[in-house]
Amino acid sequence: MTDSAAHDPVAAESSTSRPRNYLATGERRRLYWSLFPVAAAVLLGLGWIERVWFPTPSGSTPEVDTRLASVTGRPPGPDEVVIERDSEPLDGGSAAELSASKESLALVRDATFFRQADEDAWFQTWNTLREGGMDALRHAAPRKVGFRELFGQPRSFRGRLVSMRGTLHRLEEVTAPANDYGIDRYWQGWLEPEGGPSSPVVVQSLAIPAGIPTGLAIDEPVRVTGYFFKNYAYAATDTVRVAPVIMTLEPVRRPRAAVVSDGGPGSTFVTVTMVAILLSLIAAIWLGTRATRRPAVLPSHVGNLDEALADFEGSAKAEPMTRPEA
Repeated sequence: MTDSAAHDPVAAESSTSRPRNYLATGERRRLYWSLFPVAAAVLLGLGWIERVWFPTPSGSTPEVDTRLASVTGRPPGPDEVVIERDSEPLDGGSAAELSASKESLALVRDATFFRQADEDAWFQTWNTLREGGMDALRHAAPRKVGFRELFGQPRSFRGRLVSMRGTLHRLEEVTAPANDYGIDRYWQGWLEPEGGPSSPVVVQSLAIPAGIPTGLAIDEPVRVTGYFFKNYAYAATDTVRVAPVIMTLEPVRRPRAAVVSDGGPGSTFVTVTMVAILLSLIAAIWLGTRATRRPAVLPSHVGNLDEALADFEGSAKAEPMTRPEA
């Protein structure tokens, strides 16, 4: 410490604790990169928590109310009698385009369990499928439909050729009613339509592809080309619901989309987040170290303000103020 600094308390204080110049470029850069990685880590962490623990619904397709009570209205009371109205002729389309005769298809009723009046059209549809074979279905031009079209317009699609994609989640063999068509058994599957909603479509077929899994818990993507029959009432776990029925010779298996296995939900996002945080910290340390190489403080050799301003032109020491003579 110099003699002038020893006798000057201001100079002594500045030599021991030099104030930072927070307006300097290096100091501002150091502060920015000290706070930015922490803020980025907090934001990315909150985004990961929201993605994993508070996910948004995967499908934007709204659900359809398939409860039988919502489809048919109020159930009859104990003292009420329900009289089925007479069948109406099926309009539109030629007889060659239909899976069964118009008279038998007109007897089919939607939002009901399988009735004896449905059997004639049902067996005629099986017979039409067998006579045409798979080649006829492959070269046909069916209408591509979704769940809402069949569920909302069953009469318009009754007995007509349609096509739908989806995933089978259940497939089992069922005994057919006694008949003269030689049909002893058939397969019944429950299809989740591609594009939603999660309400199932019943797929009935005379055969299934070789090697396809069966049972009550499968996950098999297929394409179904066949005839729409009716909206069928079935007993679900919560109530009686309604599902469209498509009859086909055999569902066609589709190649399963390649899925990259990960370590859990959101693991890819977590990996990207960690890499981003690590790179931010490395950059912050490097920039902070670079900024501190040039300290933004007053030079150590400056003892007082007069010395600091001595090199500037036009600067002068302040003259002592004198009292004007009276």
